Amino acid sequence: MEKVRCGLDRIKEYDSLFAGKRIGLLTIPAAINSDFENAIEVFHRHYQLTAIFSPEHGARGELQAGMPVSTYVDAHTGITVHSIYGEQTHRMTAEQAEHFDILVYDAQDVGSRFYTYLANLKECMELCAQLGKPVVILDRPNPIGDKVEGNVPSENYLSLVCAHTMPQRYGLTCGELAQMFNGERHIGCELHVIPMEGYHRGMRWEDTGMHYVNASPNLPNLDGIFLYNGTCYFEGTTVSEGRGTTRPFELIGAPWLNPFELADRMNGMGLAGVRFRPTYFTPTFQKHKDTVCGGVQIHVTDREALCAVEVGLRLFAQIRKMSEGHDFWRQAPEGRLLQMDALAGCEDLRADTLDVDALLEKWGAQAAAFKEATEKYRIYQ
Repeated sequence: MEKVRCGLDRIKEYDSLFAGKRIGLLTIPAAINSDFENAIEVFHRHYQLTAIFSPEHGARGELQAGMPVSTYVDAHTGITVHSIYGEQTHRMTAEQAEHFDILVYDAQDVGSRFYTYLANLKECMELCAQLGKPVVILDRPNPIGDKVEGNVPSENYLSLVCAHTMPQRYGLTCGELAQMFNGERHIGCELHVIPMEGYHRGMRWEDTGMHYVNASPNLPNLDGIFLYNGTCYFEGTTVSEGRGTTRPFELIGAPWLNPFELADRMNGMGLAGVRFRPTYFTPTFQKHKDTVCGGVQIHVTDREALCAVEVGLRLFAQIRKMSEGHDFWRQAPEGRLLQMDALAGCEDLRADTLDVDALLEKWGAQAAAFKEATEKYRIYQ
């Protein structure tokens, strides 16, 4: 099997972009090359790395979801790590941008609109366009492939978990996505994408020969990544999405749920690519900490057949019915969207009557139109 060479493996072929420049790097621990070296170490060794930018979870991956990142000096390189996920702001500032001539983005994607790094990328591109500074994307595979699923929110729903009017599962690599941001949002950034070598559309992660490092603390394996686009909805509810367990986004439950009834309801639908196993679990942090929850573990039996958005919607509808009499919706701070609406990019999931079939039909048409409209930004065949 021939290994795919990601953008980080190919930087010496694009030496003219980096030589003699002060380099800013927005990255995460999952950005490694074929020798298991992180992007921070690679750029520190070969070029003039002058600033590191940390999105959610920290540049070294030490923080849990939602925890603010501080600006600090990296102990290994001595370079300042600037937070773009702080308590006051989630944006890069013009003052921070004074520390570099060119910005490099290298973050392993998970193929989901909910991924906060995408909003960071878009906003950094916007700032660099204003300041006349180039942006380089080191491309990597989309681990869940090029299938497109889900709804397309309006501009009213743009946020950290919705960077653009695009479906949950958008079917593009991060390099293709950056090109789409630049074109569709009219950013006008000087954008360079270092493409992968040996990659083709629809390639399974297992066939790339690349090594998977957790893209975030709560996405430790590929099954969780595939399910994330559907089960992330539960973040907007009081139902546990499995954070605080070893199987986040695969374990779904709450103290008041009957796991056997829920599993029977879900398995009775015959959804492609999954089986639901009744189970109990006790989260060690976040929702229902130290409390036994009843629910299901979603076992992925066929990743290619799986339609995660449908699985998530149908599971959501059943659990909502079974949660009658319990507080179900998570509230949002004053002046912010209800978390459910921010994630869904609509108010449909909070409708008094949730018609999943009608919703899937409407969303399917939106996803198909998005896929057709973004063909021109695709790099790989």
